[in-house]
Amino acid sequence: MLVTRLNSKGRMYKPNHMEMTEDKAIIYDVFCNDVLFGNPCGVVLLEHWACEDELLRVAQRVAQPVTSFVVISDEGYKVRWFSLSGEINLCGHGSLAAGAAIMSAHDLKQVVLQSEYGNIEVSQKNGLYQIMLPGWKSEPNKATAVLQHLGLTLLDSFATRDMVVVVESETEVRNFQPNFELLKKIESYHAVIVTARSDTDEYVFRYFAPNIGILEDLATGSAHCSLAPYWFDKIGTDKLSARQLSITGGYFEVEKGSVGAISISACVKERPHAGALLGVSP
Repeated sequence: MLVTRLNSKGRMYKPNHMEMTEDKAIIYDVFCNDVLFGNPCGVVLLEHWACEDELLRVAQRVAQPVTSFVVISDEGYKVRWFSLSGEINLCGHGSLAAGAAIMSAHDLKQVVLQSEYGNIEVSQKNGLYQIMLPGWKSEPNKATAVLQHLGLTLLDSFATRDMVVVVESETEVRNFQPNFELLKKIESYHAVIVTARSDTDEYVFRYFAPNIGILEDLATGSAHCSLAPYWFDKIGTDKLSARQLSITGGYFEVEKGSVGAISISACVKERPHAGALLGVSP
């Protein structure tokens, strides 16, 4: 997580209520544990929204997989997320990073982020950060013609915002070799997720989103909006753990919430002495 602040003209702004230098980056790993490194994220706090091109330019200078932009006003905390190639919708690790930055700055235990896709509540509980996200209802997969070319042993397939492919084992998920040119042709969905049950109370997955500039995501909170409701029903439980089998790995604790929501609990860890200069120009 990279924390800095810009004014509406793109110049560095140093708020007197936050303990940070005006050009210093603080990096956090989200969805990590003692052996899995999770997913880093940048957070930029703004006085006002800049244009989309400027937000993308800043995200590219931050140079993290995702940068969360937050405008703090009397109306609350408004958030948008950018990958290195453009704006994306509903980023779980970006929301946790933004929430952690705000809570640290203002000594809070809970914050509600306002987005175009609804409000997102982030809180601290038992040493972890917790986020409430919607559980998405599944529907038939519209890209069935592609499935036979993925080279997987298919057990099930369904769609939400994402296309989800269920396979036999953790080994098959781990060994899957994606054809990104093929995945890019699946334009109807935000991403392709390959998943399998791993243990009595655990599932594993990998997450591919080449059409939004992320070939394979490192650790993806929003994936559980698709996966958790499916595995809750299949396994017959209200609480599960999950691992993402990316190059860095990710760890999640997911639980059924109220009215179709799910909660995700995760570690958000600062990298000691990992500050870096952002160097944003007007």
